[in-house]
Amino acid sequence: MAFDSSYLQQDEASRLKTILEGTGAGTWEWNVQTGETIFNERWAEIIGYSLEELQPTSIETWMAFAHPDDLAVSDQRLNAHFRGDTEYYECEARMRHRDGHWVWVRDYGRLVSRTPEGEPEWISGTHIEISSSKHYEQKLELIKAEQQQTIEHFEKMSSLLPGVIFQFEVRPDGTMSFPYASAGIERVYGVTPEQAKEDGSIVFNAIHPEDRKYVNQTINLSRESGENWICEYRVVNEGVTNWVLGRSKPEFKPDGTVLWHGAILDITSQKALEEQLRQSSTTDDLTGTANRRRFTEVLGWEFQRLKRNGAGYAVVLIDFDWFKKVNDRYGHHVGDLVLKETANRIKNELRSGDTLGRIGGEEFAVLMPQSDEASARQLAERLRQSVEELEFVGFTELRGTITCGVAISDKADEKPSQILVRADQAMYRGKAQGRNQVVVFDQTLSDPG
Repeated sequence: MAFDSSYLQQDEASRLKTILEGTGAGTWEWNVQTGETIFNERWAEIIGYSLEELQPTSIETWMAFAHPDDLAVSDQRLNAHFRGDTEYYECEARMRHRDGHWVWVRDYGRLVSRTPEGEPEWISGTHIEISSSKHYEQKLELIKAEQQQTIEHFEKMSSLLPGVIFQFEVRPDGTMSFPYASAGIERVYGVTPEQAKEDGSIVFNAIHPEDRKYVNQTINLSRESGENWICEYRVVNEGVTNWVLGRSKPEFKPDGTVLWHGAILDITSQKALEEQLRQSSTTDDLTGTANRRRFTEVLGWEFQRLKRNGAGYAVVLIDFDWFKKVNDRYGHHVGDLVLKETANRIKNELRSGDTLGRIGGEEFAVLMPQSDEASARQLAERLRQSVEELEFVGFTELRGTITCGVAISDKADEKPSQILVRADQAMYRGKAQGRNQVVVFDQTLSDPG
């Protein structure tokens, strides 16, 4: 099969230049001894200038635009790299844009040569604008968004990237290969650059089986629309699953081959932090149960399922008896202990599909999918007895009881919260009748008389 190989016949510098252009990276080279610098056009564009406007350039050009606080950090990390303490130089810094605002860049570099005396001479690297990533990081407090971090200048620098710089092509007959892939492809996918160049399809074997169809769909969409390929997916390498972010720009060749230039970055830590944030937004901090927002969300799902196929469910509303007396006598720290230990005891009594939520200070609720009145009553009674028998370490004289209100779903309900109203009415009947008991809602409870 014949195909256009003119691109592959270009020298390495030209190919790397094409890759950098595709990933939007600014490049820099600096002679530490003389101050001489070489920037590409993108380096200047990041701060709103043309390269010609910045001429003549030197290391003073960088110092003039960088934030003074970040220059100090940059100097420390450069010196550490020059001493050999770090394999490469990395720094996030602010640069003053032409319009007056600060632009964040992620600065990567590596020492290329030393003088005969062993002093640092030439160092080269890249600037990646990360202003949007920084905005996201600030919005989500401590979450560090790991966005596009492509870096390439010389082949020996590719090992510094926490991911892969690549060229990926799909030919008209559907065969695929990676004409170029940095050494990082072996860390991410478990295949060598040579193997990927020979047969690009083997890279897809490392993609998580649940994500392969989606990845193929995004590639086809980019191929058909001409838009950049952007995709987050999972990769399994030697039994370890990691998240990656792929981003590349398509190039359409006359023979119908599509060649993408881009990078794949490891975003596993970012995904872990996002999951922590998701958990914190749906979980009660004290007890580890669902918070009111999450419980209401799950209740809404069951309500919709009832409307679709009649799948009934039940709610058990739980309220501590005389809980204020615990706080008043022992202090709120003991009250918190009671809530945590009791929530744990209740969770141990539930089925895997049940949801326990803290919906008030000392008020909890259990959502029981596919349950009727009898099973809900039995669970509530079991919970009541279990809590009554619960002992608290260090407070052997302390005992707690709960009152439970039980209600089942009703197809006549117009909104999910109506079952909570019924369970609440049943629970307050139990309170009025002496506490430490289970009451099931019936229509007499809705009679205000």
